[in-house]
Amino acid sequence: MFNPQARWDRSLPGDSGQDGESVEVVARFLKGRITPLYFVLKQRRCDVWRVNYSWTERKGKSLVYLFSVSDKSDNFCLRLDAEAMAWRLFTC
Repeated sequence: MFNPQARWDRSLPGDSGQDGESVEVVARFLKGRITPLYFVLKQRRCDVWRVNYSWTERKGKSLVYLFSVSDKSDNFCLRLDAEAMAWRLFTC
């Protein structure tokens, strides 16, 4: 049965034309997994309290890693473009 909400029909953070904000991220790369530890947003360090969910997607030839993360008060979406090695921050 056709599901209109299936993977190919949904958009990723940043697909709606918003560029997101470029951020510096400190992450742990261990046993093939990436875990963001903190990011710097407007000269302010935001510690990642919890990674709520993470997944990978293909965007053309590029592999994109997405993370839904929380600090103690807000939720954020971090996006790592593996080809450009650039992190972007979006609101979830």
